[in-house]
Amino acid sequence: MADEESKKQNKGNTGSSGSAGAGSSSDEVRRPGEVLPGSDMPKPSDTFSKGLRAISKDARPEDFDDLQGLYSIMYMERKAERYFKRDPNAPTGPEDTMTAGNKPYDKTEGFVFPYRGKEAEKLAECTKSEPKAFLNAAAMYKDLSRHLWAPRLLRQLVGNEIHYYDPIDIERDKNARENIIKSNSQTFGYPQVSINAVKLYVLEFPILRQYFERKKHQGADFEIRALLDPECAAMIAAAVCEHHLKLWKDQNNEDGVPIPINEKTLAYGYNPDVYDVNGTLETSPVPIYGARKILMPSERVIAASKHVKKVFERDY
Repeated sequence: MADEESKKQNKGNTGSSGSAGAGSSSDEVRRPGEVLPGSDMPKPSDTFSKGLRAISKDARPEDFDDLQGLYSIMYMERKAERYFKRDPNAPTGPEDTMTAGNKPYDKTEGFVFPYRGKEAEKLAECTKSEPKAFLNAAAMYKDLSRHLWAPRLLRQLVGNEIHYYDPIDIERDKNARENIIKSNSQTFGYPQVSINAVKLYVLEFPILRQYFERKKHQGADFEIRALLDPECAAMIAAAVCEHHLKLWKDQNNEDGVPIPINEKTLAYGYNPDVYDVNGTLETSPVPIYGARKILMPSERVIAASKHVKKVFERDY
C-alpha cells in the first residue's frame, strides 16, 4: 500500500481527476505539468487523470483514497518500465538462472515450459467447480458482457499464460505459498497478474471483492490466495479486460483515432509489449537503453505485438 505521505499527496490531487465524489468541484483547474501551489510536484498528467476518472466510476466512495494510492503505484511502475531496462552485461541474479528438475533454465540460453501439453489439464482446474467459469466471468462485468467473444478471449488469455509458464513462475508461486514474496509487482498464478493489480481491481470492481469472499479469500493476504487459486483465474482475467475497456473508452491512440475494442486489443492490454523507440516500433524486451514509450493499441501496434500473436496462435 502507498505510505501515508503518498496517500496525502494523492488525496490532494483528487479534485482534478474528475472522479465522481472523489474531490471538491471547486478545486482550481490547472494545465498538465503546472506546479501546484506550495508543492514541487507537477499536476498529474492527462493520462493519469483520465485513467483515475475511468476506474473510479464503479468504485465505492469509501475506497477512493486507497484506489488513488494503488493507481498511483501502478502508474509509476508502468512509467518506470518504459524508461529502464536491466543491463544485459550485469551479473545474472537468482531469477535469471534456475533449474527445472535436472535441466538448467537460463533466460539467455533457452526456455523450459513444464506445463506445455498440460494446458487442458490446467484449464480444467479453473473450471472444476464452475464448468462455465469463463462464460460466467465475462457476464459479471458490465462492459465485457456486451461482447460475445469475451468468454473465448478469457480462456485464450489464461491458456496462453499456462502455455508459457516457466520454472521462474512455478518457483515464485511456490515461494508465495510459503509467504515468501519479493515484490507485489511480480505476477503470480495462472492469470499471471500482480498483487498490486488485484488490490486495484477489488477496489475498482466491488463484484470481484464479493466473488473472492464467496471463495473464502478475504482478510490478510487475500490477493495472493486468490491469484494462486485456479478457480479464480477466469474472474481475475475478466477484471483485467474490464479495466482496459473502461480506460480506453473515448480515448485516442497515438495514431489519433479512437482505440478499437476487440479481442486483439484487449489481448494486447493484458500484456502490452510494443514500444516507440526513436520513432520505430519495437517489441519487448527493447534492445536499447534510454527513453521508450509503450504504445496503446492501434492497427500497426497490434500487427507488431508478439503477445497478441501468441494468444491466438493455438486454441485452448
